[in-house]
Amino acid sequence: MTRVLFPQKTSYTNTLPASQKMRIRKNILIIIILLICSCNAKTERQNLKQNSELIIESKVEQKKESESDNDYLISAELFAKEVLKENIRTHEFDLTKLEKPRHLRIFRADGLENIIAYSDKKYSKNYNLTYYEQFILFVATYENSESARKTFDRIKSDSKHEYWFELKGDLSKRVRALNIGAKPGGMITQNGKQIFSLVKTCRKVPLGANWTEYENRLLRYLTRTGNEEFGVLHSGCGYDKYEYKTIKVSR
Repeated sequence: MTRVLFPQKTSYTNTLPASQKMRIRKNILIIIILLICSCNAKTERQNLKQNSELIIESKVEQKKESESDNDYLISAELFAKEVLKENIRTHEFDLTKLEKPRHLRIFRADGLENIIAYSDKKYSKNYNLTYYEQFILFVATYENSESARKTFDRIKSDSKHEYWFELKGDLSKRVRALNIGAKPGGMITQNGKQIFSLVKTCRKVPLGANWTEYENRLLRYLTRTGNEEFGVLHSGCGYDKYEYKTIKVSR
């Protein structure tokens, strides 16, 4: 019987020239490196997302731990940072003067501890900050919630007077200071041991919203439960005085 011999199977790569083998190895190595880099990039993106979420959660927790039940100063600062970002400038005023801006006079009362306001760095480089509209927010802090509430009630009472020149003494000065803010517009409210005066203007609304949305944005920063009602003094561009109303806010 005749035995049939088949040719032995030979590897394709064994028949290739050495230079071509080297190129194939290089290409395979490049593909492996690209796959590793792609996996690393995906993992890095996931880590960045997780870290970002942890930072946000940390800020929220820090805010809760730092603020007592009646202190909302950090909340006000977070709002100012959202509006002004890296251009935020913080001002603290001498309580023995409170002359300029004139709006500061509305906060003067027993128990007043400090007044802080926020402005735009770019804007304030070219101006002396002596006017209401050069700021975005005023925050007056009192020794307790009761002092803040009594002062806000007095501001509400002051807002009922339209003509400051018909009045006398401190009342006349306070009403005049209040009317200065009423002309371009604003919103004044009290929560905890702070009174907040949000500055509005007859110009463009910050954050690209309308003024109602802008007001609600601040109020959402001041909520604890996410579903609260605020009593506010409200004025729009060209108004003669503030009007009192309530606003319900939900996060």
